[in-house]
Amino acid sequence: MPKSSPILGSMRFGEWGARLSPVAVADLLEAALDAGIDTLDLADIYGGHSTNALVGAAFAVRPGLRARLKLIAKIGIVMAGSPGNARGVQHYDLSVEHLRRALDDSLSALGVDRVDTLMLHRFDPLLRPDAIAAWIRDEQRAGRVGDFGVSNFDAHAIALFDGRLPVSANQIELSLANAGAIDDGTLNATRARGAEVQAWSPLGGGDLLDPHSAVGGRVHARLQAMAGEFGLDPASLLLRWVASVPDTRVVLGSTKIERLREGARVCAEPLPRDAWYALWEAARGRPVP
Repeated sequence: MPKSSPILGSMRFGEWGARLSPVAVADLLEAALDAGIDTLDLADIYGGHSTNALVGAAFAVRPGLRARLKLIAKIGIVMAGSPGNARGVQHYDLSVEHLRRALDDSLSALGVDRVDTLMLHRFDPLLRPDAIAAWIRDEQRAGRVGDFGVSNFDAHAIALFDGRLPVSANQIELSLANAGAIDDGTLNATRARGAEVQAWSPLGGGDLLDPHSAVGGRVHARLQAMAGEFGLDPASLLLRWVASVPDTRVVLGSTKIERLREGARVCAEPLPRDAWYALWEAARGRPVP
């Protein structure tokens, strides 16, 4: 079963993580491309609204990078400290007015005139699907947006765009520690629409590698044994577990070049079915029915 290459996540590039320089970001993007990772995941809020500009500076340092990368831009979250947030309340704003402004700001910060996929970052109960669909089609005709996607939308939310606009991808939290999307129908609803699943936090925020955490304690023995069986370190085995789900690409959050190379390598081959279920059983604490 052929697998797609992982996606490189940018959340930890700047103020929320490694504080890389533009040159270091450019080097990381070059290394990712060399490893076969050609998609970069971005969001306007990352780094407190500073990471897009950091990536834009990296593109300016190394102008040939942009043409080799597919860009995913997520918009729609308003943080407590976001510019213009008068009440200081974190919320989601999927009004066309906010989305248009957020897209303008993202393109400007990145120094580009187009993103390959525009994603709604979180579900807003006040969204108007018809208005969003009409606006997205306008932006696609203008050449500023390629595909349309969503992020953190459950099975019912993604259905709001049925018959209105094709959804190319749904970026959801998915790991052995957070496999609720499998049980609640989100994974199936995404795949049923021909959309790609993009799995963020595939290592479960580190809990899976901590034998003292609840889920880490449950999986520790089996994870260690299977890692040895497959010649992988435990983190790589966890990535392979997620990447084995059909129609799914892993979002890698590392800023370490060696980890990106390893991530691309381990995601290229799925786990045997019984091994996949053995790890899921350990994480669940019970076998499947």
